Amino acid sequence: MSYPRLRPHILACAGLMAAYMPHTALAADADEVAARLKAMMEKQGVEASWSNIAGDGTRMTLQGVTVKPAGTDEALPLGNIELADISEDGDTIVVGTLAMPSYAFSSEDVDVAIDGISVTGLELPAVGDDSIAAMVGAYESADMNLLRVTREGRPLFTLEQLHVEMSPLSDDAPLEFSGAAEKFTADLTTIEDPQAKAVVQALGYETINGYLELSGSWSPTDGRMVLDQYDIAVDQAGTIGMTFDIGGYTAEFIKALRDIQAKMAENEGQDQSAQGMAMLGLMQQLTLNGATLRFDDDTLTQKTLEFVAAQQGAKPADIVNQAKAVLPFAMAQLNNPELTAAVSAAVGKFLDDPQSLEVRVAPQNPLPFAMVAAGAMTAPQALPQQLGLKITANE
Repeated sequence: MSYPRLRPHILACAGLMAAYMPHTALAADADEVAARLKAMMEKQGVEASWSNIAGDGTRMTLQGVTVKPAGTDEALPLGNIELADISEDGDTIVVGTLAMPSYAFSSEDVDVAIDGISVTGLELPAVGDDSIAAMVGAYESADMNLLRVTREGRPLFTLEQLHVEMSPLSDDAPLEFSGAAEKFTADLTTIEDPQAKAVVQALGYETINGYLELSGSWSPTDGRMVLDQYDIAVDQAGTIGMTFDIGGYTAEFIKALRDIQAKMAENEGQDQSAQGMAMLGLMQQLTLNGATLRFDDDTLTQKTLEFVAAQQGAKPADIVNQAKAVLPFAMAQLNNPELTAAVSAAVGKFLDDPQSLEVRVAPQNPLPFAMVAAGAMTAPQALPQQLGLKITANE
């Protein structure tokens, strides 16, 4: 499997995201490196502290590191963080490699363990720098060997060999990002709902395995964010994939969003109507250019049809015919005959030969999110045409 490139937020929780890796040999001051790292993490919404700084301006260790998301009181201990191959490139300090130790924490009865986090090409702008690089963070690559979630010693979820990358920030080209995880495993036997648990068992999905891949680009100048790929593949089930293309996701939007989130965290449990209105106002800056949601089948559909047929004492073909007959009536309430016909045809084609099913949104012009929300509330029957909604099967 290929290794594309991206920045996952699970690494951002430690505030350790950033930068293109230049090749210079000038040494930096250890205290200055630490100060810049702390300032960068604060811009990411994470308050960091450490008990001691050991080493010099080329190689150093931050000892007894703790991090605390903005608006929270509980700090998360991370241990010692190693920074190596530190150099200067003009006003920017560059950390060639940053490595974190294995660490674990618990929340109620769930334990989380993370191992093997490292970042290469960590760029640290000067304290007080308000550039895009300082605000969003940039880096060459990042890795995490393992994320494990357990309850009472029983694994619930594991994610292995996560690798992410980001291209250098540039005024001339969008920032490109991508990422992949070699494997994830989830134990679904812990589902508490008896009916859902019975379905999972009947379908043979007590434990599921799979992998994920994603890639995209972002233009900070105009806020164009394009997710070209976000695929979650489950063995012997299928692949769910999505893409989107939005506008207005500028650096200013990101800063405003973080400010609102920080205020909401600080005022948790209190009246947050003002922050809610501010969030709605902020979302009006975004526009929708297009999106897709796709499912590529790998035996899940047939297994489901067989399960439903067994429950009703029928054959899978009977269930398919029932679904074809019921769907047009279920969609009649949308009062959109053209869409009803298109959806019925696509779903029928998929059920007869399960390969793929895709829903695509392609408005003729960029559509403000506020207009989409207003249309959903006032004239939902016209929304499919407004969105340019299409559904296709086996293409």
